[in-house]
Amino acid sequence: MLNSVFQMLTVRDREYLRAIFALSGSQKPVGPVLLADKMGVSKECAFQEMRRLDVLGYGEYVLRKGLKLNKLAISIVENDFKKHHFFEKFLQETLGMTHEEACHESSRIDPFVSEYLMQSIYNKTGTLRNGSCGCRMKTPLNPNDLKGCHWINESL
Repeated sequence: MLNSVFQMLTVRDREYLRAIFALSGSQKPVGPVLLADKMGVSKECAFQEMRRLDVLGYGEYVLRKGLKLNKLAISIVENDFKKHHFFEKFLQETLGMTHEEACHESSRIDPFVSEYLMQSIYNKTGTLRNGSCGCRMKTPLNPNDLKGCHWINESL
């Protein structure tokens, strides 16, 4: 069931989930104005995306307050965070890429990598405790954990 849900989201939907999470949307509703500022879009665009995520089942939109993410949305953000940093480190260690190169390439491929492939590489290479940028790979993820993350800051 979870894999079919992951496929319903677009890459842009995932960016919105990360932005809402980074704005503490796992703890309280985030309004469209705040999200619009973070994403560099209009308030209406942010509002429409929040309603879309609500309809798809990734949170609850509260009138005049905004969207609060649910457990499913939070698990997607955590998974994407881990996947990006895992591939980033894998590319550095396996192919000798610089941190910047690995981050860029990971950003291009990680939205399209299946859970099966990720798990296969993970089983072959072992546990990732920290990303090469210093981000800790822990669960549950906290919005404060994203403040120093280069990937989050550059992608939003």
